[in-house]
Amino acid sequence: MAGKFFNQRVKGANRSFIAYIIVGVVVLCIFIIVILMVSLKNKKNDKNAVIEIRDVVTIEINSELPDKTLFFSELQNVKEDDIIISYDDVDLAKVGEYTVNIEVNKTNYLSTLAVVDTQSPNITTKDLIIEKGKSYAASDFVEKCSDNSDSGCIISFYEMGKDQDGNLIDYSKYTEEGKYTIQIVASDMSGNNTSPLTVNLTIGDGTAEPPGPTYCKYGNSEYDTNVYILGVNISQNGCALDLNLYYDENTSAPAYELAKKDTEKLQKEISKLNIDKDVKKVLNQVITPVLNTSGTGVVGYTVHLELSMTYEDGSSEVVASYYINLNGDRVYSINKYNLS
Repeated sequence: MAGKFFNQRVKGANRSFIAYIIVGVVVLCIFIIVILMVSLKNKKNDKNAVIEIRDVVTIEINSELPDKTLFFSELQNVKEDDIIISYDDVDLAKVGEYTVNIEVNKTNYLSTLAVVDTQSPNITTKDLIIEKGKSYAASDFVEKCSDNSDSGCIISFYEMGKDQDGNLIDYSKYTEEGKYTIQIVASDMSGNNTSPLTVNLTIGDGTAEPPGPTYCKYGNSEYDTNVYILGVNISQNGCALDLNLYYDENTSAPAYELAKKDTEKLQKEISKLNIDKDVKKVLNQVITPVLNTSGTGVVGYTVHLELSMTYEDGSSEVVASYYINLNGDRVYSINKYNLS
């Protein structure tokens, strides 16, 4: 009887063990099936992935690293977590072009990260009073100047300054007692220039009249500030220039140079935005001479830029519209993308 009971217990234990094995096998099969399904899904996604790498991504010096998706002109069926970018050789504090390695689903791609300096120096000017016979330099009219590249500022006299009749001014000849208007320019190592900045030079006690005309041949330099946002001031010593001079290429050169510099800056800013490559972008520049209030002389130029975009459906809109002022800053009326 005892032997029979023992045999029954053994048979029962074998059945339980077999049941555990069956359950384990079923669980293992389910696990394998899930792994296979995930693997097949990933392979399908990899197969359907659309990846197009941008040749160059541009960022401003001393800024943060760009969003990883900006390195792709097109990216579909790829998770952002599956994108690995190596910035080992990138120095955000130094202008230059750096090669970056991009790994997507174990496939390597190369792109270039361009670190650029598009910002003009920030400068605070001051007037200068010196004794007769003393010399002066362009840097003497600067209170402080800084640049985002930390490379320092280059201060120079504005070489294209003209007198009332359009003759180039030689500031070295300003030696007699009197008050004079001086124009200086600040630039950096990347070639970014400020607009000509007007400062005052007083030689002596300031009571003597400077040599030359004692009146403004073409009227003074006052203009309607309620209408015009002046980007470039070409007046000299409080006097407007000959009205016909605004046709002169050398006289208008600072305005066109200002527009060119800002256009280059704008292009780099737009390249950082995730805008569909098929969107057509059109930039219009309008440079307009500004006359003095009497209408007898020219005092400077307004520089206006307008960026519009045309989409695939044929619709279009203006996304940026602004003037550039005398400090080189933008005065926006439209700024959809919050540009600087």
